[in-house]
Amino acid sequence: MTALEPPRAPYRPRRTRSLGVTMVGGWSVKVIGITAGGELPDDFEVEAALRAVEEELPEGGGVAFVIVDRGTDALWANVCWWQSDILFQRLWRAEPGTTDLRRLPLDAPIGCVWHLVAIEHERRAWVEHVLARPQAPDVTGYLAADPMVEAG
Repeated sequence: MTALEPPRAPYRPRRTRSLGVTMVGGWSVKVIGITAGGELPDDFEVEAALRAVEEELPEGGGVAFVIVDRGTDALWANVCWWQSDILFQRLWRAEPGTTDLRRLPLDAPIGCVWHLVAIEHERRAWVEHVLARPQAPDVTGYLAADPMVEAG
């Protein structure tokens, strides 16, 4: 068993908010912004994340979300997409101050605790608006559900 690495700082919620929905290659993609401090990701960071989305999503279309996280140690793009009740995920990273996102290997982490807050919100919204309504899924309601968290 390896030793547990101590946290770098005490946990604090991070500002998390929907930055809208866009279409990418037939996919409806919800963009979720997270920031470690200051402003949410800017247009250049979102555009870089959407390029990662375009590379990552399979053909055919559907519903996806991307978490664009201006973290303390990197810019992160967590690309996630739904296929029925299964969530697929790929993590991308750029050095701080850049938008040169690179896909991490498949054995890389899936994200940080702040990504998991957003992912949990998306899971709940997907269950409520889509999976609980198989005869009439409310994809519009899912896409409108905002994972808003204000830093405390």
